[in-house]
Amino acid sequence: MTDNAVEAATKVGEGAVATFFDACARDAFDEAVACFAEDGAWIVAEGPEPGTTYRRHQIRAYLVDLVKKREQLGDQGIELVLEPAVVLHDRQIIEFSLRNAAGDVLDRGVDLFTLRDGLILVKDVFRKA
Repeated sequence: MTDNAVEAATKVGEGAVATFFDACARDAFDEAVACFAEDGAWIVAEGPEPGTTYRRHQIRAYLVDLVKKREQLGDQGIELVLEPAVVLHDRQIIEFSLRNAAGDVLDRGVDLFTLRDGLILVKDVFRKA
């Protein structure tokens, strides 16, 4: 992740969501997983369910794979752009996009976080490629 992306990730969301993005930006996988409730889930847009659901015990491995993809995209000059969170009680909404060096949007989506007791219960990803 570029320095600008790391800086932006540290300003996204509140509480556990902000901590999650900060940990992800630093590749601190265990810290990122710790932001999820014991029964927490991350539902990605791709897969058969629709989407694929990763339970808390599966999230670390998924994050490791995401970092590999992030590094490949970075090598191609593609950057993740995170917008400021919209906070509504126990939910936080964060828009994101992947942009090339010219600033063109290649992919975009929304993360919908549902929190419980200060931890992420669900990270649900909605994406348009």
